[in-house]
Amino acid sequence: MALWSTKRRFIYGGSFLAVVLIVLVFISWNFLYKAPTCSDGVKNGSETGIDCGGSCVNLCSNATLAPTVIWAKVFNISGDVYSTTALIENSNINSKNIKANYDFRLFDENNRPILVESGSTSIPKNKRFAIFETGIIVRNAVPKFAEFRFTSFSPWQKDDSVEPEFDVKYGSIENAGTLPRVLGTITNKSIKDVKEVELVVLVMDADENVIGTSRTYVTNLYRGETQDFVFTWQKPFGRPVSVVNVIHRIP
Repeated sequence: MALWSTKRRFIYGGSFLAVVLIVLVFISWNFLYKAPTCSDGVKNGSETGIDCGGSCVNLCSNATLAPTVIWAKVFNISGDVYSTTALIENSNINSKNIKANYDFRLFDENNRPILVESGSTSIPKNKRFAIFETGIIVRNAVPKFAEFRFTSFSPWQKDDSVEPEFDVKYGSIENAGTLPRVLGTITNKSIKDVKEVELVVLVMDADENVIGTSRTYVTNLYRGETQDFVFTWQKPFGRPVSVVNVIHRIP
């Protein structure tokens, strides 16, 4: 009888210790274990790199293509005031960049550097777009050429959203010999309102050389709404205009 009582005490005691051990393991696991996140500085979970790839919004650097700089040019607005424009293409179908830093480098006719104009922009997915800088003051030199390069990128991000659809209509150059201008309209054909649209016009001669650019913005473009826009210049281009092309993006 005493032996059976001792066995029962061992059984009860062992069961109690087992329960206590399970509880301690559970508490320790919840206290020590940290679920994988996309910002913990460790490659874990479904990530294919540190805090990138897999289920993370940020893509790993080897999963994206560098944007292509198609051309960069400098234009005289009036007197010592200039503007610069670069045409860029992002071939990444489903990835965008929130903030990319860049430099415009201006040179004289002897390829001597004049100045560097720095800025930042967003890069939309799967799109050809323009980067435009204006109000650049250059004294004691005449810029003839421009170079453009990206200097840094924020992490590339997945973008599976549906792009808004716009209908952009515009005419040819008016008042080409005095104060040129281009008039047009943009219609929001998507199902969502759009806060802002950037429009850049490229003016080309008969050889498709870009001889002028300009930029404007349309704000609060509601679904189904049409708004007017206008591009203007302070002096003639100096060469006959053959083609006008307006490109747009959401900045």
